[in-house]
Amino acid sequence: LRKTREFGDLQATIRKRTYSVFVECVENIIKHSALKNSKDADLLPYVSVSTEDDKIIISARNPVQEESMAKLIHNINNVNNLDIPELRKLHEIRINRDAVHGENGAGLGFICIAFKSGKKISYEFHPLIPGYLNFEIHISLNKKL
Repeated sequence: LRKTREFGDLQATIRKRTYSVFVECVENIIKHSALKNSKDADLLPYVSVSTEDDKIIISARNPVQEESMAKLIHNINNVNNLDIPELRKLHEIRINRDAVHGENGAGLGFICIAFKSGKKISYEFHPLIPGYLNFEIHISLNKKL
């Protein structure tokens, strides 16, 4: 991503926000991918960055267990319903709380994505194989401030 001409042509602030959202997507895949050792390309995680008019679109796809769908929907909807000051406050609370045994994240990734993009996180689920779904998110960032 950093080596592409298009990325280098972005304003510094937009470049940093884009990279930050991209890294959050990759970290979510690394931490939460349900099928890590698959040889089937349809079961592998995916991240892309593209442009569309005056927007940068980051898309990420990750196989997850069906049972995690409700929690993911709850977490994203919660973040999507907050404005920037509320996201800052929630981020502060989550980053300072003690780790909870058995919890694999405090939802900071979605908070950071929403905060950096300034937009709602679009998501969808698609059937994959029995017991698993493809969880896909799309994040839009403005090319200009």
